[in-house]
Amino acid sequence: MKTKGLRTNKINIVTLGCSKNLVDSEVLFTQLRGNGMAVTHESKKDDANIVVINTCGFIDNAKEESINTILRYVDAKDAGIVDKLYVTGCLSHRYKDELEVEMPTVDAWFGTNELPRLLKTLRADYKHELVGERLLTTPAHYAYLKISEGCDRP
Repeated sequence: MKTKGLRTNKINIVTLGCSKNLVDSEVLFTQLRGNGMAVTHESKKDDANIVVINTCGFIDNAKEESINTILRYVDAKDAGIVDKLYVTGCLSHRYKDELEVEMPTVDAWFGTNELPRLLKTLRADYKHELVGERLLTTPAHYAYLKISEGCDRP
């Protein structure tokens, strides 16, 4: 078990689901970096003490993957590896009330349109000068372009 001390906060963004979620995670990543915060995407190390999971809530297999990932990080929080656990994305947006009851260890749930509230919870400002900017997590030769909100696979 890790001991809680004076370690600096580091945020790991875990993205599940479609390319729209990846774009949303990249926007969050950009906003957090713009606030001077230490942030990683899909880190395999256990060096981040704050985790934000961006979930899918439409396709059954993706919902199951989202639930399993949340539960894995709930276990990490219970073991003292993670200090704070936040969930955003479609699953959180659609099933927030049920999930809050089933997984009370999660610190907060955010819908798909609650980026400013998520940033405020992470003690970051929503930087208007970064709107339209994003740090890419894909290889340099491609990037996704988000042209709509929501899922067409209900």
